[in-house]
Order: sequence, then structure tokens, then C-alpha cells
Amino acid sequence: MFVTEKLKTFSWVNVGNPDHEDFEKLQNEYKIDEDTISDILDADEQPRFEVEDDYKVIIVRFPIINREIDTLWHTEPLSIIYSANRVITVCRKRCDLLDKIKKDEKTSREEFILNIIYYIAESYLRSVKELNRRVIESKKILLERIRKKELLALLEVQNSYTLYMAGLKGNLAVLDKLEKVRGFVKTEETKELTEDTRIELSQGIEVVTSYSKMLKSIKETFESVINMDSNTYINRLTMWNIILVVPTVVVGYYGMNMKLPFAENEQTAVAIFVLIMVLLLGFAMFSLIRRRIV
Repeated sequence: MFVTEKLKTFSWVNVGNPDHEDFEKLQNEYKIDEDTISDILDADEQPRFEVEDDYKVIIVRFPIINREIDTLWHTEPLSIIYSANRVITVCRKRCDLLDKIKKDEKTSREEFILNIIYYIAESYLRSVKELNRRVIESKKILLERIRKKELLALLEVQNSYTLYMAGLKGNLAVLDKLEKVRGFVKTEETKELTEDTRIELSQGIEVVTSYSKMLKSIKETFESVINMDSNTYINRLTMWNIILVVPTVVVGYYGMNMKLPFAENEQTAVAIFVLIMVLLLGFAMFSLIRRRIV
């Protein structure tokens, strides 16, 4: 879907959730070459900056929630194609961040593009804080009872942190390249906006790094707890196996087809049988208690 907005110094063409006809229009009407369109279609395209003959291409990644894939909180590429008097933004999904950019933040191509990257950096921070709240909630549940569902939720958050880190670092690298483009950062407004964007991206990287370390520590703690519980259960099973083996051995001995002591006197044999089992069971329990297995 094409949405065109005429601004003071340039025109903005926003292409959201494009289909085959939209890509044909980009190629035929706006002269975007086939390789660039192929990159736009790639969901795994990483942030980068390229200079073509008639235009420049910026690809950044922004956080998004997608219930159709395994990792709910992931990132999507946003392509920004700009020339002398036009900026084209293309996204495979709808990018709500573009709606937040105000009219006075589109006074020039440079400010508009920098504001896009700035709002993306802010969205990373919001998403990371939301993910951290989910980690805290899962931690509270796991402290009461270790559940597979909550452990898998922590794994999903860890995957999201990895994707966010890659997106933030890639966007920061793109910003570094834009600063080196002649005439891109030329006014005090763009210089200040560039610095603010850099601060937001750097802060996002620091926050993701901090939360990732905290999540790793939580996972390692609960893994240790699970291992300790498993060892406890195994020890208890071992204890009961030893206890049950004792009467089995005694009964098996007296069940053999051979002459046994006190076999003529049933009452004496039973008493001896019970006494032997009690002594052996008592010895087994005493040994297990001393070893702190019970």
C-alpha cells in the first residue's frame, strides 16, 4: 500500500505490507533496481547503508511483536531509500513508529531519517523494559514452583535479547556511516539529533547487556536447583531400593528348596526371619541417615 505525503523540501512515500504490484511500481515508476527490491523482501536483512547510482539505501531493524513465529518479540527490517527530493520507506509489516513522527520533525530529509532511527531506538528501550517485566513475573512463579512453561518463556526472552542486541548494534553502525556522508549532518539540529540518537542506541545496548546477564544468572540458578532436586529424588529412589532388597534377600533365602535351620519349628523360624529383616533394615536406615541420603 502506497501512501504519499508532500512536504516542504521533499516528498515521502510510505510502502507498508507491500504486495507484488507494489514492488513492480517501485521498480517501474520509482526506478528501484531488482537487487534492492530483493533485499527489501529478505526478512533477515541486516542493518546497512549502501550508495546506488540514483539513490541511497538505508536498512535498519526495529522491534516488533509477531505471534506467527517462534520468537514472539523479534525484529523486522525497515528500508529507507532516499534521493534528492524523495524518501521512500518500505516495510514488510506495518511500522507504527512512522506514525509517531510529527510534522515539524520532517523539515528535511536528514532530520526525517534521523528521527526514524531515533524513534526506533526508543522503541527498543520500551520493548526491553517490557521483556524484563516478563522475566520478573516468571521468576516469581518459578520461586513457588518450577514449571516448564516459565523456563521456556525465559528462553524466548533470551532469544529476543539476542535479536535486539544485533539490531541495536547494526543501527548504531548505520548511524556512524551516515555521519560520514558529506552534507548529511550539516546543521546544528541534525548534529544534536544525531547525538541524541547515538545516546539512545548506546543506552539500549547497555540495558540489553545488563538484562541479559541478569537473565543468564537467573537461568543458571534455577538449573542448579533443578539438578539438586533431581539428585535428591535419585537418592530417595536408591534408599527405597536398598530397603526393599533386604526382605527380598531374606525371603528368597528361606524360599530355597534346601534344609534350613529351625524349619521344623514354624514360630521360631518366623521370629528369626522377622528379627533378621529388622536388623538388616535398621542397619540400612542407619547407614543412609549417616550419609544424609534420607
